[in-house]
Amino acid sequence: MISSWRRFCLFLPLLLICLAWTQTAQAFAPDKGVFLVAAERLVDPRFHQGVILLIQHDAQGSAGLVVNRTSRLALSQVLPEGSKLVGQGARLSYGGPVEPQTLLALVKVRNDPPEPADEVLGGLYLTGVGVLEEWSDFAEGVLVSRIFAGYTGWAPGQLELEIRRGDWRVLPADEQSVFTGDGVLLWEHLHKMLPEQP
Repeated sequence: MISSWRRFCLFLPLLLICLAWTQTAQAFAPDKGVFLVAAERLVDPRFHQGVILLIQHDAQGSAGLVVNRTSRLALSQVLPEGSKLVGQGARLSYGGPVEPQTLLALVKVRNDPPEPADEVLGGLYLTGVGVLEEWSDFAEGVLVSRIFAGYTGWAPGQLELEIRRGDWRVLPADEQSVFTGDGVLLWEHLHKMLPEQP
């Protein structure tokens, strides 16, 4: 009886540490449709004071779009002349360093989205710019859109390691911030909303 009690007393601290680590990991678990808010100490110029909308998070890895950086290029410089998207007043945003020649569109639609499209956040869809350009319901269906050059990417497990290291904090994403948030102001606003870390 005494030896069992001693073993339990020795095992208890280890059990408490494991439980605390599990709760911390779950509190900061990334998922598609959330924001990653860069830590103040993250100095990589591609992500410094960055806010990323996660568009994928699964066994294949993670991907996201930087939502608070506009591109140095105008949208009219990367789309063909007469593009519907230029006429809509959409802007070109820097999505991230991976495949910068790839153009992706986040779009809010009136009814059904173009095909193929992936819902990222309640009623907000991700699709290719070419798909959006050729969508027959474009004029009637698109409420608002935002075009991104490139995206961010992580190998399986890499993003979780960066979060545990303190490079990123996770917050729920919202449509207004995705479409109107820009520059350091969005980062500052979201940074104030972050709960204090223990």
